[in-house]
Amino acid sequence: MYNKLIPLLVLPVWLSLLAISGCDGVGSGTSSEAVVEVAPDFDLTLLEGGNFKLSDHKGKPVVVNFFASWCVPCGAESPVMEKMYQSYLSEGVSFVGVAVNDTESKAREFIEKYGLTFPSGLDDSGEIKDAFGVYGMPTTYFIDGNGMISYLHPGGVTERLMEHEIDKLLATEVVNET
Repeated sequence: MYNKLIPLLVLPVWLSLLAISGCDGVGSGTSSEAVVEVAPDFDLTLLEGGNFKLSDHKGKPVVVNFFASWCVPCGAESPVMEKMYQSYLSEGVSFVGVAVNDTESKAREFIEKYGLTFPSGLDDSGEIKDAFGVYGMPTTYFIDGNGMISYLHPGGVTERLMEHEIDKLLATEVVNET
């Protein structure tokens, strides 16, 4: 009888230790300290006209959000994305949405449905998605002013996570300027 109870008693302790060791106080995802690589440059034709070329934004933080119209978590995180875009616009943080595995009409419907106003375009060839190694939607990259990926977050973002990561980018920018 005791042999059957041991797994039941050990499992909650093991799960608690696992949760504590993996918690960074902000959300799940890759450790921001572990990602230190140059973001691949890209030139995205925007749905609203014009282009977004990542290297044109050097010197300022950039948030790149990969999404798809058929992705339920993408819709759920959209209000957070838009709110953070509006909140950090005056601080010079650039945002760009990259629709993948989608059609132009569906991407446009998604943007309109969720009231997204930050620049967005369709990666119809999959080149940008592949260059960044994106394997699921949504995925958000936080890129510093030097063009380095400081953090990537697979899955939906929260307001708290966005504020934390963008504030880190802005603090790094100030340190690098002094």
